[in-house]
Amino acid sequence: MKRLHYFSFFCKTVSSARSPRPHDAALLFAVLPYSASATAAGAASITGKHMFMAQYLVDSCGFDQEKATEASKLLKGIQSRQQPDSVLAFLKSYGFNDSTVTRYLLFSPKCLLLDVEKTLAPKFQAFEDLGLSPSDIIHFVRSNPSTIQMKLERIRSKIEFWQGLLSSKDALVKLIKRTRGILTLSIEKRIQPNLELLQECGVDGQKLAFILRNRPKIVAQNADYLKSLISRVEDLGVPRTSGMFHCTLSALFTVSREKFKMQMEFFRRFGWSEDDFVVAFQKCPTFLQGSWTTLQRKMEFLINEAGYASSYIATRPVILTLSLERRMIPRHRILATLKSRGHCERNYKEIAYMLDSEARFLEKYIILYKDRYPALTKLYASLNHSNTSDSGLQ
Repeated sequence: MKRLHYFSFFCKTVSSARSPRPHDAALLFAVLPYSASATAAGAASITGKHMFMAQYLVDSCGFDQEKATEASKLLKGIQSRQQPDSVLAFLKSYGFNDSTVTRYLLFSPKCLLLDVEKTLAPKFQAFEDLGLSPSDIIHFVRSNPSTIQMKLERIRSKIEFWQGLLSSKDALVKLIKRTRGILTLSIEKRIQPNLELLQECGVDGQKLAFILRNRPKIVAQNADYLKSLISRVEDLGVPRTSGMFHCTLSALFTVSREKFKMQMEFFRRFGWSEDDFVVAFQKCPTFLQGSWTTLQRKMEFLINEAGYASSYIATRPVILTLSLERRMIPRHRILATLKSRGHCERNYKEIAYMLDSEARFLEKYIILYKDRYPALTKLYASLNHSNTSDSGLQ
């Protein structure tokens, strides 16, 4: 303020004169004693602080030099190791390893400015009070790093909202692990409107629980995306009143329009028409969730070895959700063995035996024939044991 006062006075003095005088410039520099050396010293001081923190981030936090230099600009208030050391010690006391600490600090270097006793400790204690274990807290922070900067009451209210919605601490932890940044979203502006939109579509109760358990990110989308996803489900001939609406919504969420067309072309190679593909998807939208390699192996086995027509599979797509190695192959070969001995001719032609529970299958095809064919039990066990590397769906 003193410099501004002198500078204003000088300007008035100069403007009141008819012409500048030689000593005016001297007056300016007398009242505003700018010093190149003083400015250089100030810049050196700031640079020194940056260099100190940049080196600290490299040595103690695992940063590379470029990222450390950039992050150090956000940490001007740190004068010594004491503050950042206390934060690192606190995080590691909860079980954060070096790589986890590095990833977190890369996202939020300002965490090193937080007061452990006043900010971090109370917040972590609140997480524990909500039922999160230290390992849960690590997953929580890793998946929602910005929450450490949020006010405690705001975090608490969001966790309590999700716990109430999911009705389970385990489900909450799973949500936190699978859905990065879920707790940074506004409940009032994003989550609640999406829940209301889903309820308008009949997705509530157990159907909503299915969505939250399997595709929780659906409720985290912006409203326009969710509306377009709902339209895609309806365009495929699945009305909101259908019992499969929520399953189709969940499945389409992971499949873009372009990928859906590519999958349709994939099944054309096995003789399916576009209508076959759409009908199969309407009946069992989850059959597409296996990799293309796995789906190809399943189709080839069912057609070439099990002898089913491609059109028959299209009307019973649920079979494509079963494990190839742990279910299809062992069960088919048991049925083929029994058929070769004059049994189960009718069962062999249908897929019902593939869909039976394990207990039911054992009762009908192993226990029933074990006295006549003692080797059957051993054969089935060996088929299951030799096919434990399956990558298909269960």
